[in-house]
Amino acid sequence: MRRGIAVALLLVGCGGGSGAVALPQLGDPNPGLSAGMLAAFDRGREIFVRRFARADGHGPDFNVDSCKSCHEIPVVGGSAPLYRNFFLVGRIQPNGAFTPAMENNQFVARTFSYERPKRETIPADTVLAQRNAPPIFGLGVFERLSADEIAANADPTDADGDGISGRTNIDGPLIGRFGYKSQEGSLIDFVRGPFFNHMGLTSDFPFVPPPGQLPAAPQVAPPATPLVDDDGVPDPELPDADLVDLVMFLRELAPPAPLPMDATARRGEEVFLAVGCAKCHIPNLKQSGAPALAYTDLLIHDMGPALADEVTQLLASGSEFRTQPLWGVRHHAPFLHDGRAATLDEAIRLHGGEAEAVRDAYVALPQADKDAIIAFLETR
Repeated sequence: MRRGIAVALLLVGCGGGSGAVALPQLGDPNPGLSAGMLAAFDRGREIFVRRFARADGHGPDFNVDSCKSCHEIPVVGGSAPLYRNFFLVGRIQPNGAFTPAMENNQFVARTFSYERPKRETIPADTVLAQRNAPPIFGLGVFERLSADEIAANADPTDADGDGISGRTNIDGPLIGRFGYKSQEGSLIDFVRGPFFNHMGLTSDFPFVPPPGQLPAAPQVAPPATPLVDDDGVPDPELPDADLVDLVMFLRELAPPAPLPMDATARRGEEVFLAVGCAKCHIPNLKQSGAPALAYTDLLIHDMGPALADEVTQLLASGSEFRTQPLWGVRHHAPFLHDGRAATLDEAIRLHGGEAEAVRDAYVALPQADKDAIIAFLETR
């Protein structure tokens, strides 16, 4: 497989110096992988783009037949246009819990079926919430962050009085970091869910080695609940070895590289900081070691009633969402969790809740400063 390496000027953080470094092109693996890790990455990519058939266990109800179907703009691993949006469907219980309402204890409405002549019926009196497919570049960076590095930016009681009260979402023993509400704490869960929800493909819970290590042989799965169905294909339908390779692909898919900034973009970065955008979109998330220039805190924040969707996930309420990373934002539209914003300007204006004061500060800027912020974001 040919891979291109672009040489770009990476401006490290804000006020942190600069230097010319070799950066991967969008869709490339992280540089410096061993031969074994690179082989696992390539195998995982082939599974990601593979079109599954019914003989593989695909279906019987499904939305797509490939991961690539929802993650291909502008390259494999990216996002999707609005027509690929999917629906979460559930009911709000008296205790506030969001419980599944579709057949087979499903949260996701599935459009197609090998067996039924019409799409699944969405029951009455349910909550429907749209989701646009998020890009998956750089997920390994988030996996490598420690719980302390994420929790260090939380301020659940707004102790500093700045109106921002981000908090961690908790996924069992893990701090959440993946998904629009930080509802997943591990990449393997982040992978297994969509495979089952959107393609009907079952999987077990194999041991996946820590970042930087590759299993020499199939591993014994630790105690966990396997996914099963009754479509006649033996479970798990996705072999453990394939699932491990798929996780390796997501783990080692390189973060998007920024573009060099001109004078307008540099001015935009200054205004971005001045109005308070970086209170949540922290430029360099990591507190130690290599920088994580993702422009997120991975925390959940109350974004106000206009964006609220009533979906509760773990500790996240219906109006709380994870700060979406801004690296690579120039590569994809639409924006926000449901793709309702066609432009970056519109996405900013739709911020509410904890972000309301920052949004108002942005709206009050002279047009030249607003344009400069957009110019800055278009280099990310």
